[in-house]
Amino acid sequence: MSQVLTAAVPTTPPAGAPPVTGRPRRRTASLAGRLAPLTGPAVVLAAWELASRTVLADSYALPAPTEILVRFVQDVPFAWPNLRQTAFEAAMGWLWGNLVAVLAAAVFVLVRPVETMLFRVFVALYCLPIVALAPILGAVLSEPRAQIVISAQGVFFTTLIATMLGLRSASQTNLDLVTVSGGGGWRQLVMVRVHAALPSLFSGLRIAAPAAVLGAVVGEYLGARSGLGVAMVYSQQSLDITRTWALALYTTLLAAAFYLLTVLAERLLIPWATHGTALQALPAPAVRRGGRLRRTSATLGSAALSVGLVLALWHGAVVLSGLSSYFMKTPVDVWAHLFTDADAAANRSELWSSLLITVQDTVLGYAAGTLAALGLATAVAVSTAARRVVLPFTIALRAVPLVALTPLFVLLFGRGVGVVLFIGGLVTCIPTLITVVTAMDRTPTAGRDLVTVNGGSRWQAVIRVMLPSALPAVFAAARVAAPTALLGALLAEWLATGEGLGSDMLRAAAGAQFGFVWSGVAAITLVAFLLYALATAAESASLRRLGG
Repeated sequence: MSQVLTAAVPTTPPAGAPPVTGRPRRRTASLAGRLAPLTGPAVVLAAWELASRTVLADSYALPAPTEILVRFVQDVPFAWPNLRQTAFEAAMGWLWGNLVAVLAAAVFVLVRPVETMLFRVFVALYCLPIVALAPILGAVLSEPRAQIVISAQGVFFTTLIATMLGLRSASQTNLDLVTVSGGGGWRQLVMVRVHAALPSLFSGLRIAAPAAVLGAVVGEYLGARSGLGVAMVYSQQSLDITRTWALALYTTLLAAAFYLLTVLAERLLIPWATHGTALQALPAPAVRRGGRLRRTSATLGSAALSVGLVLALWHGAVVLSGLSSYFMKTPVDVWAHLFTDADAAANRSELWSSLLITVQDTVLGYAAGTLAALGLATAVAVSTAARRVVLPFTIALRAVPLVALTPLFVLLFGRGVGVVLFIGGLVTCIPTLITVVTAMDRTPTAGRDLVTVNGGSRWQAVIRVMLPSALPAVFAAARVAAPTALLGALLAEWLATGEGLGSDMLRAAAGAQFGFVWSGVAAITLVAFLLYALATAAESASLRRLGG
């Protein structure tokens, strides 16, 4: 028998034949796997170069990538000091925003009444329209503190949600073990929850990395003396579009560097957190038990308390700033502007007409971005090829400052609904996509293997196991996306459409109409509260139904 096997499967190659090692094929496959993520960006760049040389040759808004690259190299002496300034502001904003978010999440988990009182306050702070507040922050704070605050605001809420999600994903068995051993909430936090929260925390930090850079650039764009945002303003005013794109490339590379450093830190600190970590709990307010009247009363009570805290903080901040009441308005001043002044009716009508446009834009962007994120997340989970194309392109797109891309957006989509859908959807889609994909990747492998063993396809594993396991992250992303969609609508109105509160508040600030500016701030904050409350109510109803 051994002789037959030896003849059938020769152990040495024929004379003169090269040795068969299998290494070239493995090396080729490895190289192809490493280059695959570059496929999507490479195709986009090639199409861009072709379009700018042919059908868009007469367009000033879209220089060729090769022209941008040449200008990028030529502008190194000009861009370097601005790059250092923006990097410093983004780093400080990232550090302080994430530090406060992590500490707040820990306090919320340990002391639930504090979360009930303060969480909606943080939602309000997250939704403050920077387009209108940046000039005021510039008057209150010296440079670069105003830009650092704007950058920190851009990263705070996302990291807060991600950290709360992680802290509450700890195994109940491990928590009970600490309790049985005589430990309390603090020991549970240190011994169990922190370890469980690390994957979700780094997911939030990855989203926060480019957001910190974009926040610093927007802060510079709206009022500063140096930085990449200021340089882009000057280049746009001088109609030097190629330099604007080159500066946008510097900003993109800076944001990408922040992102890659975060990924590197994640792989070094938590190499075990790649797969198999199930997210089992939600950072949402707990599903309230009892009758509908009791739940409604409790919700209204906590909402009223939160609104009171917001108004008190607002009034206190205005008083403590010591600035003139000419442009710093208290809640009482806003009330007078809308209800008791001689022209209050006209003021309400102007605000209401602008607000309706902004709400419509918000709903469109929220729906488009959320549906796109869920569709792309499913495609990424099903297809490795889709993952290699979608994720690198998404991360790169997230890092590009919208203020630089606005002329291109207007060229492609006009100044109507199309550009609102794209900008609002883009701002909503990218963080939602990253959050959901991260959660689906950490679905327990046992569940996926069970579907495969029983003859199921990858698609069935996604529908039956991965999406249900990722529901906590889906709900968390939906709640974060609600106020984010509002910010996306404001950006679209400011940068492109010229209608709605985003544009009207900017014009009002430039015209020293601060009564309208602060009324718009109050209206946007109220809308953000309502959007977040609707998302939370939908989540709670779904949890009650799923929980039976």
